[in-house]
Amino acid sequence: MKKIVLALAAAVAVAAPLALAAAPANADVVGDTAPGVIDTVTHNADGGTWTHQFNVTYKCTSVDGHGGIEFKTDSSPTGSGDAAGVITPDASGGGTFSLSGTNGNYTYSYGGAYDTAGVWTGTTSANDSYGYAYGFGTEAPAAGGVNFGNVSGSFTGIPDCSTPTAPVIDVPGNHGQYVSGATHAGVKGKALAEIAKDAKLVGPYKALL
Repeated sequence: MKKIVLALAAAVAVAAPLALAAAPANADVVGDTAPGVIDTVTHNADGGTWTHQFNVTYKCTSVDGHGGIEFKTDSSPTGSGDAAGVITPDASGGGTFSLSGTNGNYTYSYGGAYDTAGVWTGTTSANDSYGYAYGFGTEAPAAGGVNFGNVSGSFTGIPDCSTPTAPVIDVPGNHGQYVSGATHAGVKGKALAEIAKDAKLVGPYKALL
C-alpha cells in the first residue's frame, strides 16, 4: 500500500504555488526547453503522508492550437518513478494540466486546474492501476470515504511560452484590391467602411500568414 501512495503522490500531488505565477519576463517560444522541479505530497486517510520530487524538462509546444507546455521526468531524487504531462495556460492567467506516471508496474493519472497564482484549484480525475481514487487537498480525507487520499504539490521553473507573431505582408497594389480582400476576410460594418474611406490602404488585404 505504501508503494501505491508513493507513486501516485509522487507526480500527482500539487498544492503549493506554481512557478507559473512568477513567469520570466522574456517569454520562451515554441520548441524551447527549460529545467524545472515538481514537488508533490499525498495525504492518506490512514494518516500516512508521502513526499516526492521530480526533476523535469519543460518544453514550449502547441496544445489544441494554443501555446502550451509539455513536461517529463529526467530523474527523481525520491525514487518516485517517471511522470509526464501537459500544462495548458488560458487567457485568465490560470489554466489546466494533466499528468500520468509509472513506478515499476504501478501506474496513475491525474488532471486539474490552477489559478493565476499557479495554485491547483480542483481536479478532473485521480486514479491508479489498483483502483484507488484520490482527491485534491492539503489534508487527509476522512477514513472510509470515496477517496483513499488527497494530493497537493507545486511546479517550479515553468517557462512563459508564447507563439511567435507572424509577419504582416505589405504588397503594392490599388485601394479596390485592398477593400475586396478585407471583404473576403470577413471584415464588415463600420470597420469595412473605415477601410473603404482610407485611400492609403492599397494592394492585397494585410493578413497574418
